[in-house]
Amino acid sequence: MKLDGLFSQTKIAILAGFMACGFSSTALAQERVGSVIDIDGPRLYTNRLKDQGWFQAYAGMNTFLSERLRTDKQTQAVLRFLVGGLAGIGRNSHIQIISPKEVEKVGSTMRINAGTFWAKLEKQEREFQIQTGGGVIGIEGTELLVGVDEKTGVTEVLLFEGQVSVVDNKGNKKTLTPGDYAEFGGAKGMCVLSYPSASLRTLIVERYPKFSSFLASQNITSIPKPASPTLVRGHNKSRPNLLTVRSEAVGSQGAAASGLNPAGASLTGPPTFRWNPVSGAESYAIFVSNDESGEDLAFSSRSDGTSFTMPEGALGLEQGRYYWSVIPLNADGKPLGPAATSWFETPGWSTPGVELDDVAANQE
Repeated sequence: MKLDGLFSQTKIAILAGFMACGFSSTALAQERVGSVIDIDGPRLYTNRLKDQGWFQAYAGMNTFLSERLRTDKQTQAVLRFLVGGLAGIGRNSHIQIISPKEVEKVGSTMRINAGTFWAKLEKQEREFQIQTGGGVIGIEGTELLVGVDEKTGVTEVLLFEGQVSVVDNKGNKKTLTPGDYAEFGGAKGMCVLSYPSASLRTLIVERYPKFSSFLASQNITSIPKPASPTLVRGHNKSRPNLLTVRSEAVGSQGAAASGLNPAGASLTGPPTFRWNPVSGAESYAIFVSNDESGEDLAFSSRSDGTSFTMPEGALGLEQGRYYWSVIPLNADGKPLGPAATSWFETPGWSTPGVELDDVAANQE
């Protein structure tokens, strides 16, 4: 199987075992396991309950047990896990975070059915296992990239750091070290090739410049950036991600937005946020959080004008008080001043989300 085909399949399903974080088999389905730290592209979708439907996901949003995430053909994303580690999700991907109880049944902590998945995991107290159609990959802390052919189950592993053991469905076992490329599963036996580690990283950049350069732009991997700066980010090339914007706005000496509305109001449906224009602002960043500190984000977006309505494709909010803030941005998407914050209360509301057919259409 050629490396060119590694990212050609598009559906990924992951069983993430967060028992290493101390979660018991009776953990609640809404137990937080991590967060989305960046989205490059227009569409990252979430489904937290099987019968709930799909909704648009946003930067800063928490991820939970039993949640599914999927990207369209233009979108890639990075997640941070509470157990200690990061994961990159490529275009046209579908991942699922499963409860510890279900992980106990399958005997592994992650399963990749097809497509591409990059991970850099900190050393765990127990071995972190990735199950594929071709076998099992056991890791204790490493950086690697895994690809699985959806039809055959043939699995490819490219190891950049650390050490992993792989066992195929026939019981053949190999220990991989940095620079190793392994292929196993399907009707084939196991094949392991060794490269200088730097050469393996360069090969990934040459074959898959958009995904690898997106990861490089996060400063979370030693995969080199491409020579062309336009490839550092595939879709959102020219503007920083929203979490960076929020961080850089803290302590800014520029002007903040005024006239925020709603301000202390009670709302029964998706709000329309309004504010007065800020001189020099080309756009604005909007955040909605569950807490006054703004750390527990429920929603984030950008607006070219001085009003913004939460879209029907976003998750509805439960009963409670929410805090919203707006940050003025210059032409480069960087903050001109600090965040201005207000709040509203709601008895809660639900939204229709997006049709699964709409999601499927974006996978073509």
